[in-house]
Amino acid sequence: MSNVTTWLRQLEAYVQEELGAQGRLTGLLEAQERALLTHASDALTAASEALQAEIAGSAARARRRDELVGQLARAWSVDASALTLASIARRSGADGERLTRQRAELQRASQRVQKLARRANSAARLHSRLSGDIVRACLAAGGEADVDAGGALVNAEA
Repeated sequence: MSNVTTWLRQLEAYVQEELGAQGRLTGLLEAQERALLTHASDALTAASEALQAEIAGSAARARRRDELVGQLARAWSVDASALTLASIARRSGADGERLTRQRAELQRASQRVQKLARRANSAARLHSRLSGDIVRACLAAGGEADVDAGGALVNAEA
């Protein structure tokens, strides 16, 4: 097996890992959205922390992808920035058919994650506005003339 074939197989393994990560992100974003919509603060905290951990792991995967693409670029005497999964699959001919299928699957998974992230962001903004409106309504009901003016500092020890 040639080096190019080995790197191609390793790139396919990377794409499988990335598909798994996208699946985990999907589940975590769905959990975060549910927590936002049901006002479950503990669940929201847990989902947000798990999302941060999952996103932190993406850096290692990105480095691995860059290394593999760099190896292929050197083997083909092209600039690494000119290579995409699609162009690598095309250059690989029949050996790239699996990568072509994986790329399409990864695109669908990434689009799903983006859609869920936008929905969770919208839910968070809605939740924030609603909370702010409730606070303003409570302050206004208490006789405050200007609820957006803020309060005064008080020395609690005095």
